[in-house]
Amino acid sequence: MIQIGSRNNAPTPQHKTQDIYIFSIDLSRPATPFCFEQSIGGGHVEQGGARWLALDELDGWPGEWREHLKKANCAWVAELLDAHPGESQADLVSLILQRYAEPAQPTGRLQAIGRWFKRHFYIGGRYGV
Repeated sequence: MIQIGSRNNAPTPQHKTQDIYIFSIDLSRPATPFCFEQSIGGGHVEQGGARWLALDELDGWPGEWREHLKKANCAWVAELLDAHPGESQADLVSLILQRYAEPAQPTGRLQAIGRWFKRHFYIGGRYGV
């Protein structure tokens, strides 16, 4: 399984310190390669869970896949899917993996550190995101 995006969105009504949204591509499940996970308070057992979906199941899933992708810090996946209507599921998976594998734009050290903090920590208040 290839993790495309994840982010801790805590504090949330479900948990004060851990509410992680994850989006992955599972190549071992070609019929349902899109994996949407949520880890609340330490794992999947108590709260949260995972769901594997096919392309044609996304809009019917009550989990609001676009919002999940946004919370997993990979909203670009929804934009990519919207930009290629009519493409096969396998082609879309390939496009997502290609985009994910592209080298990041060169940034300064402080920008890279700031982006790492933004991905892994929620900072609320006036200066939060």
